[in-house]
Amino acid sequence: MSSLKINKLAMVVAAGTIISSSLSGCVTVNNYKQELLGMDKSSREPTGYYEYTKETLKRNTLVVPQGLDNPGTNPELKVLNIDPSKLKGPVGKDLDVRPPTAPYRSDIGLHTQWSSGEAIVWFDKNGTHGIHSEDQAWMLLDSVLKHMQVKVGHIENGQYLLTTLPRDFNEYGQPYSVDDEDMGLIRYSQVYQVRVGRNAQGEIGIASRLIANATALSNSYSMDDALDAIEQERFAMGFSNQIIHELGPKNVVSQYDPDNLVVSLGRDNNNHDAIFIEAPFDTVVSILPTFFKKVGWSIKSHSVEQAKYEIEVIDSEDDVISFTGKQALSINHGTYKIRVGIHGDNSAITFYDKEDRPIPSEAVAKLYPGFADVISEVYSSMAGGNSATVVVAK
Repeated sequence: MSSLKINKLAMVVAAGTIISSSLSGCVTVNNYKQELLGMDKSSREPTGYYEYTKETLKRNTLVVPQGLDNPGTNPELKVLNIDPSKLKGPVGKDLDVRPPTAPYRSDIGLHTQWSSGEAIVWFDKNGTHGIHSEDQAWMLLDSVLKHMQVKVGHIENGQYLLTTLPRDFNEYGQPYSVDDEDMGLIRYSQVYQVRVGRNAQGEIGIASRLIANATALSNSYSMDDALDAIEQERFAMGFSNQIIHELGPKNVVSQYDPDNLVVSLGRDNNNHDAIFIEAPFDTVVSILPTFFKKVGWSIKSHSVEQAKYEIEVIDSEDDVISFTGKQALSINHGTYKIRVGIHGDNSAITFYDKEDRPIPSEAVAKLYPGFADVISEVYSSMAGGNSATVVVAK
């Protein structure tokens, strides 16, 4: 390459650096200005044109030329006179012009709804989402919150009710990202209360309510900003829609992080309770022997053709698997048969007793938390910390 081309290349690189530095500098100056003068809410306000507020309804002055019929009218379309003094909500300069967060609907039978201060994700009875019980929705919620990197602070004993730890979100209820910080967007550190329940029609729902908010600049400087009712609805609906975005996409190829393997509960092709892993069949089969060794289960027999293992559990249900630290792998000792099946783009692991009968739903749900922790650790360890491209079916 000639020295001229090298010099031109150096100029391009330098120009890019200047743009990046300028962007960072603008964000720093903007944050400093807001620290001194208060938070910039210009994006929430109208343009300043308020002449429309003085407009009055005038008489119809339509002039019909001679020889033509008067156009037909429909009284149902008449605009009623409204007394501005009786309007509820902000108007004029107090109006929040940011677009509302619209309810979201997924083609696998999920939709959101705002009702009585909660944003609710409903699982349609005839949907293909595979969620038909509170336990399934609860376990799926745990998986989704991990994906969103939202940590759980408290779970009500004996109830499908939890409270999250504070997590930063942007203006639309989406988890705050590095890109948001680079653009100097406002941080909203929020706490949500999330519950699982049913409606009068028997549909399962995951309801989210915003219960705490702290507003800060992108540099984490705290600002005094109380959310009004519309803003609370916007954030809760954004959080709820985010749940659907995490669950909804089907047959999507994505870069999968082995440190965040998604493991959930569901029903296999035989309608038996099973543990689902978002990883290819061959991958799951290859890591199971290591999994068994880590948890102290011995393999009595193995059929490659049937993808079936016969294992002996020698640990009692009170033992704690030290491999993951504190999580108990709760399963009674004895002989089990484990089958691995392909379920769409997931791998389904189904447990049977020594008589080849599927173990009860309660036993699967009890086993699931510890199993998910250990299988995720094994997968991450064998993947060497490198992400792998897999087909994700949520």
